[in-house]
Amino acid sequence: MRLVKLTALALCTLGMLSASANLAPLPKLGARVDLERYAGDWYVHGNIPLKIPFFTDAQAYNYTESYRLRDDGTIEMTCAFNVGDFDGKVRSFTFKGKVVDTETFAEWDVHFMWPVKASYNIIYLDPDYNTTVVASADRKLAWIMSREAEISDTEFADLLAMLAEAGYATHKMRRVPHQTT
Repeated sequence: MRLVKLTALALCTLGMLSASANLAPLPKLGARVDLERYAGDWYVHGNIPLKIPFFTDAQAYNYTESYRLRDDGTIEMTCAFNVGDFDGKVRSFTFKGKVVDTETFAEWDVHFMWPVKASYNIIYLDPDYNTTVVASADRKLAWIMSREAEISDTEFADLLAMLAEAGYATHKMRRVPHQTT
């Protein structure tokens, strides 16, 4: 029985390795992320929804993410949104991010709850720190965000095309509505 379990584990591991080996490298930023400039509030305009126990952003309205640098070097990440419509119940969750790539500061590990963690990769950031795209390395999750409550259809389409070119299932991308009045 132990041999069967070990064989199954080995096959699963090989499957994961070969699946990740077939993925093209993530787009890399040309510059280092200034975490102090990156900190603050972001409006989520599109996402491939996250689904983990007790959390999903699949029905989010007025979705925002806020980042705060902590004294211990980690990043406090708070997301908040209305569930189902603009008047829906407000849900808020706080996670902890830790920079993994200390050369670019564009790759983090995000801890949702022990032992669940995910990769957080800043794959696009405009020079003025007004628009960003964050995505998981496994190509399952992505978020398009800006500092403003509105984003043009053209800019959104351009960022979506970048994600598609990087291998993300953009047909799963949900445009997040924001109430601007």
